[in-house]
Amino acid sequence: MSKITRIEEQKKKKNRVNLYIDGEFSLGLYKDTVVKFHLYEGKEITALQLSEIQYNENLSYAKEKTRNYLSYRPRSKKEIRDYLQLKGFNKEVIDEVVSDFEQAGLLDDLVFAEMWVKDRSMRNPKGNFIIRQELKNKGISDLDIEKALKETDERENAHKAAAKALRKIQGKDKIIAYLARRGFPHYLSREVVEQVLGKILES
Repeated sequence: MSKITRIEEQKKKKNRVNLYIDGEFSLGLYKDTVVKFHLYEGKEITALQLSEIQYNENLSYAKEKTRNYLSYRPRSKKEIRDYLQLKGFNKEVIDEVVSDFEQAGLLDDLVFAEMWVKDRSMRNPKGNFIIRQELKNKGISDLDIEKALKETDERENAHKAAAKALRKIQGKDKIIAYLARRGFPHYLSREVVEQVLGKILES
């Protein structure tokens, strides 16, 4: 049986403390962890209890990293898993983080896919073929991908892409090739380019 001999607040991180066991530094903890496990100087603690505290600490840290990662933009569950794995967290911790964030409504692959499709339509129009590949790479299921794509108009996106291409590309065939590289079907690329060029000639 070991004993907690000191709990001191960290100088740079006021929400964390250093825990000393039997006179030696053991690990850094969030203050919430101290409260949760009723830790205090002089308390006796077993190796099993210390292991449980360490797991809880890793879980809290993983959640903090996840919240920060999500603050930049929405993420898919696969992105979160890959990110936490890269940070060195084990599968048990990662599974629990993903489950907790999913239950809290902070992780939803369908919502992510819908936002991705909407953003593509507004900022950087691409064909459904490429959008499907992008979302698959993010770990989104085929079912959620198809649901998300129902909210987009591929022909309208092709028109946006063609109009954008006209500012920097000259030549009908080059613009058609440009649209094809962006994932639009060849037949649609040709139809849209002919319509856009036709309107220019009419004006």
